[in-house]
Amino acid sequence: MSKRQKLILKIAAAVLAFFTALHVFFSILPYPELDLFLKRDFSTRVYDRKNNLVQITPLQNGLRREFISSEQIPRKVKEEFIKAEDKRFCFHWGFDPFAVGRAFFQNVSNKKNVSGASTITMQLAKIINDSYNNQTNEYRQGVNRNLTNKLNETICALKLEARFSKDEILELYLNSIPFGNNVEGIQSASRLYFSKDVKDLTDEEITTLAMIPRRPSYYSPESKYKYPFYMPHLVRYLGENNYFLNAKDVQSKTYRSSMPYEVHLSADLELQRYAQECADNAIRRAKDSRISNISVLVMDVQTGHVLAWVGSNNFLDEESSGQIDGVRFKNQPGSSFKPLLYALALDKGIVKPTDIIADVPKEFGIEKAYIPFNFNNRFNGPVSLRVCLASSLNIPAVYLLDKLGVDVFVEKLEDLHFSNIKEIAHYTQLGLALGGGEVSLYEFLPAFTVLARDGKYIPLRFLSDKYHGSVNKTEPVEVYSEDSARIVADFLSEKNARSLGFGYYQTFETDYPSIFKTGTSNQYQNITALGATPRYAVGVWMGNFSGETVIGKTGSSLPASVAKKILDYLENFDDKESLNFSQPEGYEKVQVCQVSGMKPGPNCVSSVYEYVKKGEEKTACTWHRSEDGKTVVHYPNEYQYWLEMNNGLYSSDHVKIDYSAMPLKIVYPRNDAVFYLESNKKQQRLNLEVTGGITDEIQIYIDDSYYASKRRPFILQIPLEKGKHKCKVICGNQENIVFYEVR
Repeated sequence: MSKRQKLILKIAAAVLAFFTALHVFFSILPYPELDLFLKRDFSTRVYDRKNNLVQITPLQNGLRREFISSEQIPRKVKEEFIKAEDKRFCFHWGFDPFAVGRAFFQNVSNKKNVSGASTITMQLAKIINDSYNNQTNEYRQGVNRNLTNKLNETICALKLEARFSKDEILELYLNSIPFGNNVEGIQSASRLYFSKDVKDLTDEEITTLAMIPRRPSYYSPESKYKYPFYMPHLVRYLGENNYFLNAKDVQSKTYRSSMPYEVHLSADLELQRYAQECADNAIRRAKDSRISNISVLVMDVQTGHVLAWVGSNNFLDEESSGQIDGVRFKNQPGSSFKPLLYALALDKGIVKPTDIIADVPKEFGIEKAYIPFNFNNRFNGPVSLRVCLASSLNIPAVYLLDKLGVDVFVEKLEDLHFSNIKEIAHYTQLGLALGGGEVSLYEFLPAFTVLARDGKYIPLRFLSDKYHGSVNKTEPVEVYSEDSARIVADFLSEKNARSLGFGYYQTFETDYPSIFKTGTSNQYQNITALGATPRYAVGVWMGNFSGETVIGKTGSSLPASVAKKILDYLENFDDKESLNFSQPEGYEKVQVCQVSGMKPGPNCVSSVYEYVKKGEEKTACTWHRSEDGKTVVHYPNEYQYWLEMNNGLYSSDHVKIDYSAMPLKIVYPRNDAVFYLESNKKQQRLNLEVTGGITDEIQIYIDDSYYASKRRPFILQIPLEKGKHKCKVICGNQENIVFYEVR
């Protein structure tokens, strides 16, 4: 090797060492502006389960800035921006000496600025510094501000070149360029100016897009892009509760945004639109009833995935408080709690499927008398457990809760993830059976689907199955036994069992197996319907966020019709066999007397099939007997008052109650009961109900003073007067005494 060659190698090595040292030097220089810049948030592209665009979330002041990775940016876009802004981008170290020299001579020759020398890296440095100044409210002043800024941008450009590859710098730049009209980055600019994704741009559109950053104010889109705005309540809820944080599909080599650049939901946009249409139609039908809002929640029963979420009739309707999310809004559920109560009563052995419940006037509680009534103010006497639930009778439900215990039911409701249920039960007590207190569709629908999922609870899931890990992982938890859940589902799915409460023509009658439960609050300001098949579930609430009562007794037919339409839409296919609810494995259906629930005897006039535990022997019916060639029904003593209320039954030769076999007892009022006078009523009274006795005549004493004598059967009303009182009844050599107080 010649001396000249050796000299050239030494010079080259020295130059390389110099620039290597310079590179290292600039890489370790602090750059706080960059650190803050890389943490900026981007708009999140929200997609449904089928990749339909749901929303592009705005940043502060409505700014849209979408991220797109370098791999997703078309090569033509990169080439066009390099050509327009920095032809030697790939060959310099942050600033271009040739561009600086050219700009200097052109500006001196023209005695004004006609050309700039900023490279893409320097432009990026300016964007970074401006962003930092905006976030920290800094403003750099100086006599030679332009020159100072240029020098600062050059130094910062060298820092950038020392930290990132050319491809990474270009990714940072193309995702940060301001395009005017409150958008930044090529992806958002492509939507704004051409209403399309950047990958779909034509060559001419790309060329135009590359020219806009020079003078954004000179350009405006031909037609303003309308950003999609679907599922606003759901997207807002997920954002507020950090569901997006662990759902990062698109990763950046450079940015460290806390929010994902795109998210894929489990919801279905097509179904969302249909649910919204059904909701809108229902509101129009209810306008004369003073109902202004509706909410709908749809979920997949087996996975817990949310399929649709309609928070209100119209998110933008300020008059009706449309931004309130009715899915999360707490309302009185009415009778909707009953299936959960019946399933627990079966689990605890409080009742059996064949039991007959007395739907007769009853008083519950001691300190405070609680006397429930059915929604139609009628009493139905002996009713099977199946019909009690399917027809939503109130007295049997309160009876079960009284037997079960409020605390036991509350514990189960906590297992079903109802929030604040202890506080609710504290003031509703037995009224909890009839939907006292307030809960949300968000809580209620996944709890209701337990009955269609063999007693197992799965919380709501919001993101597509493409995400794994804790953000989308749910393990079913057994809350009820499999058989109890299946029995209750069977009760709710039978049309005939619902007829006592709702008639034979029912809004929620379907041509596939389904379960429904409706509820109406005391003042009719909230009406709710829940419906499910083994695959899908729908919850619907209607009312007013203001709590204003509706006009008339609207009932639950409106929300039930919405739930049914959505289930019809989801189950619109030919194969119905897969929709059947599973049968309980530990039970079999056998014939039982329709009146007593016992094994049918020779005198029973009708029978039905009902679930009985396998191997269990049923007692033969003791209610139906043959006397003098006629079948006579001997009702238990608890039906005395009910029979008296139904005029004519006592005079029938086919109906009897054997009073003499029962001890004399004051059934109502209970001992130590407390009653409260209503200030706006005069001559208030309570009913005295007495059972048993050895003779027909019973003497009544109030506060040890003779009051009346009555022959059985009778209903006697006693005046209510403030103070403590004593009631005594005598029949032959038997007597019974109760004490009560009126306040």
